[in-house]
Amino acid sequence: MLLVWDMKNPFKSLSNLFSSNEKKKPLTIVELRDLKIRTEKIEKAIKSRAHISEINQRYNKMKDRNRKNFLKKAS
Repeated sequence: MLLVWDMKNPFKSLSNLFSSNEKKKPLTIVELRDLKIRTEKIEKAIKSRAHISEINQRYNKMKDRNRKNFLKKAS
């Protein structure tokens, strides 16, 4: 029973960290602009990583195909 309580306790502390009961002050225009810029940067980074991953997968397929053909020609 104690083990179960120890396992649940860290999750509760994490949830309390993210959901504070304090009243949130309205953001200023500068803070809103900064937040928007940060979220746009994050979205762009995610899209660019996905694009680079796609390019790498295509390149790896091409290289594998070339390696297989080279081995067939060499035999």
